[in-house]
Amino acid sequence: MPDPSQDKPRYLTEHLTELRRALIRSLIGIAVGVGLAFWRSDLLFAVLLRPFEAVQARFPQFAGQVHSLQTLSPIEAFMINMKLATVVGLILASPFVLRELWSFASPALKPNERSGVLMVFSLGLFFFSAGLAFGYFAIIPLALDFLIRYNLDYHFLPQWTLEEYFNFVVNFLLVFGCVFELPLVLAAMVSIGLATPAFLAQKRKHAILGIFILAAFIAPSADPVTQTIVAVPLVFLYELGIWFSRLAIRKRNKA
Repeated sequence: MPDPSQDKPRYLTEHLTELRRALIRSLIGIAVGVGLAFWRSDLLFAVLLRPFEAVQARFPQFAGQVHSLQTLSPIEAFMINMKLATVVGLILASPFVLRELWSFASPALKPNERSGVLMVFSLGLFFFSAGLAFGYFAIIPLALDFLIRYNLDYHFLPQWTLEEYFNFVVNFLLVFGCVFELPLVLAAMVSIGLATPAFLAQKRKHAILGIFILAAFIAPSADPVTQTIVAVPLVFLYELGIWFSRLAIRKRNKA
């Protein structure tokens, strides 16, 4: 009869070996993704600069003037290129990396836990991607338009650096990617007992007021139209969060 105490070290060694293999394969996948992204740097820069160039074209004040993003150091463009390639490379490699991590962790989960984790992850990825798209196509152009007009109203010529613009875009995208996770956050709060669907529905008016206050801070301009454009999707996400929380309660009661 085998001694269980002798099997534990062997099991732990096999477990760590499989983890090391998954990490090595993940790092290789990331390196390939970053390499491919760096290879198509021209396309990445075109996507990054598209909102800026589209907004800049609306202002006739720049006709005949050299107005573009500046670099203030010899390696600034190269470093931004590397940062951009790293971000995009991680995105490209993320399906492969997540598959490796899932293949390592899934055997330790029960069948119902696996389906729950997959559902939560899929929804989280969807909402984060939706937040990125909303920030890129809706908010960043509005923000750039407002900021350029603000500078011109005070007779300042906007001459921003490539690094400043890159940080501006990335920060905006991350903010809206995280904000769009609101439905999952609300569902998680209900699942661990911090709130109930009835409580969230009861506080709907307060939540909407808070959302419009938040929109006033993160909206690129103070006009009501822009603030409404920012607030309406968040209100919809709050309502979606109430619906998700009810589903979470039903699933927990059935379990």
